[in-house]
Amino acid sequence: MTEYELWRYLEQYAQMSNAWWYSVAVLPATIISACAYFLMWLALRRTRQLPKMFLWLCVASLPTILVAPSFYVSTNLTDALARVGFGMPASEQQISRTVALQIGAYLSQVATLGIVGASLAFVTLIAAILVGGYAPPQVIQSIQSISQSFSKAMTRAFGPSREARVANSKYGVLTVTRGGAQQGAKFSVINSAIIGKVEAHIVVTDPVVSRKHARLEVKNDTVFLVDLGSTNGTFVKRSGREFELNGDPFELRHGDYIYLGVPSEPESVELIYERSPAGGQS
Repeated sequence: MTEYELWRYLEQYAQMSNAWWYSVAVLPATIISACAYFLMWLALRRTRQLPKMFLWLCVASLPTILVAPSFYVSTNLTDALARVGFGMPASEQQISRTVALQIGAYLSQVATLGIVGASLAFVTLIAAILVGGYAPPQVIQSIQSISQSFSKAMTRAFGPSREARVANSKYGVLTVTRGGAQQGAKFSVINSAIIGKVEAHIVVTDPVVSRKHARLEVKNDTVFLVDLGSTNGTFVKRSGREFELNGDPFELRHGDYIYLGVPSEPESVELIYERSPAGGQS
């Protein structure tokens, strides 16, 4: 009995609820799952946050993990059945009704996992397209606009950290001089203050800003800025010179301009660091 004949027999007598999956959908689903993982890898290749990259790649691998068993079954039915204790019969007469129903239930369960994986593959594709910026600008802008409106609403409702909203600080003040969401807002500089979209002391909700974009550090009365592996980078301009932060602490001076995102890009957020001479810097 060939595998083709066994498939035909099972489709007729095994009461398989998802027989269509093996005949028309499993191969496209396998390809889409692999493409979703690859596209997510491309979207994350520039990130500096290894935990974030690892987490997203684990999520992106789920569709392939769920679809792979049904693809294996569709191409190696004999081996797949042997692994779960079913031998290949020599003819249809050697297959009992009970065995056929057991095989059908087994194949239906594997197909259900594959269908779930295929659904997750589409979700992963959309996520990778948005993360990597591969979608049409209008689509990205619409989604970013919705996200930004939600972030603004949350900020108005709960506000940033009370510590960060103090207008004056011993270690200086950061003022948003360019940025659609919080332009004109002032934030006090405190040790270990996080600059970012959420769970941050200094909340800046513009799309270019990462969830945790950068951190302020105070050491021996000197203020440093550290990039936290942000997607779009952190830059400092001083006296016409531009510095890109690479994860090491960068000493801030009065009058420095901080950019969340590439300075030449109009959507990047610009802040100015100001510290009175009484604070120990000029």
